[in-house]
Amino acid sequence: MTKDYYRILGISEDAAPVEIKKAYRRLALRFHPDVSSDSAHSEERFRDITEAYGVLIDPAKKKRYDLDHSRGFQREEVFRDIFSHSDFRDVLDDLPVKREWLDKLFNISRVIAYETLIYGGGPREILKRGLVRLAAHSASKLFHNVMDIHEHIKVSREIMSQGGYITIEYKPGFSMRRIRISIPKSIKPGTVLRIAGMGRKNFRKTAGDLYLHVDIASL
Repeated sequence: MTKDYYRILGISEDAAPVEIKKAYRRLALRFHPDVSSDSAHSEERFRDITEAYGVLIDPAKKKRYDLDHSRGFQREEVFRDIFSHSDFRDVLDDLPVKREWLDKLFNISRVIAYETLIYGGGPREILKRGLVRLAAHSASKLFHNVMDIHEHIKVSREIMSQGGYITIEYKPGFSMRRIRISIPKSIKPGTVLRIAGMGRKNFRKTAGDLYLHVDIASL
């Protein structure tokens, strides 16, 4: 079945590149795993919107698609081209989505293709870089296990339905901290909101993340 990439991103066929990127970013923030409570659905939805973005942001692919919507594209090719083109990839670079989740989502063959395209070298060099990155990832995971903070918050049904702001207090160190956070519209109980850089700090002033586990406030 042919996919309607414009419908998937919720944009018109004459949308400009800046509108395509804006629509993709909005949906990516909605369906990334730290926000969505339905992991399996969100992963497939993330793949769909990324595939749609990859086709519509690439002038050659978009032209081919606009001429004949029934002509399909290989997902792996679309993902590879996004990561090999800095103008297409920049929308992903500043998303609060961890690299290891993207690697799993877009599969390892894409990563190898990307390594070859961008950095060059044979299998030995690619493997060596991968091992270095794996060691760095392990250190990063250990860091976040210690520096991340998990808090449970209660949100009224009205704000969960309509969206809004709440103020919370938590303790990232020796003293309490008070912050105002945005609650997305139509959020579900069990959703986990991630606020980057608001966890505990180490001696280098590098901070972990704050994870807010959302529940309904009792009346």
